[in-house]
Amino acid sequence: MWPVDDSPDLADSQGISLGRSRPPGLPALSFLDRTLPGIDANLALDEALLQGAEDGRGGPVLRLWELPDFAVVLGASGRFRDEVRVESCEADGVPIARRSSGGGTVVIGPGALNVAVVLPIDAAPGLDAVDVAQKFVLGRVADGLRAAGRPVEMLGSGDLTLSLRKCSGSAQRRLKRHFLVHATILYAFPLDRLGRYLGPPSRQPSYRAGRSHGDFVTNLGLDRARLVQAIRDAWLPRDRPPIEAVVHEELVRELVATKFGDPAWVRRL
Repeated sequence: MWPVDDSPDLADSQGISLGRSRPPGLPALSFLDRTLPGIDANLALDEALLQGAEDGRGGPVLRLWELPDFAVVLGASGRFRDEVRVESCEADGVPIARRSSGGGTVVIGPGALNVAVVLPIDAAPGLDAVDVAQKFVLGRVADGLRAAGRPVEMLGSGDLTLSLRKCSGSAQRRLKRHFLVHATILYAFPLDRLGRYLGPPSRQPSYRAGRSHGDFVTNLGLDRARLVQAIRDAWLPRDRPPIEAVVHEELVRELVATKFGDPAWVRRL
């Protein structure tokens, strides 16, 4: 059984309250700040953390990672040829991958921090509903970013926005007893890469209002150190060292070989 986090409301380095105490009974999260070589291995690691929690070999976890090079990542049901400018990716040597969660196609790389949160479905009331779980996780992230001085709002089905421009998208993967929400937060990303590697999304939130990638997306406006601290403060207590996350390397390798590194998985739709 994982320990319960009973820490009080958190505050940033200037003493600003995050505005939301941890719900009673929310389990303490372990922490992992680790980027593996290659996009397929990093998607496999997110999945392995979820599976490890589900089968009792791990537990709730917060993971941060950031690729040093660009990659395009489709959602589980994304259309390869419809949503990706394949020729541009191939010309620039940008790999195309597919995650096992839903959501739209994204470009990630330097200047885009990836955040993954694995929680048990019974960690708080209502998390058995997909939309409630999404808002629960993104709400805590948004609280942390607002405490750090960025007035973000949640819009659409899981976007964080600044003045109606998107700076973060998210997706969810659910098993029987646990779920994973992962988000990409653009903080210093070259936004011209979006239009070069992505076609128009097949599904668009109403607040997008038909805008192009360049007019719709923006960077958060925090440097990386402050962004990482804001995310950590949203989930982890400052007054004690974080629990070290359990990583099952063999499971990661298996998932790369059988799923995330398999071209048939990436190009299946």
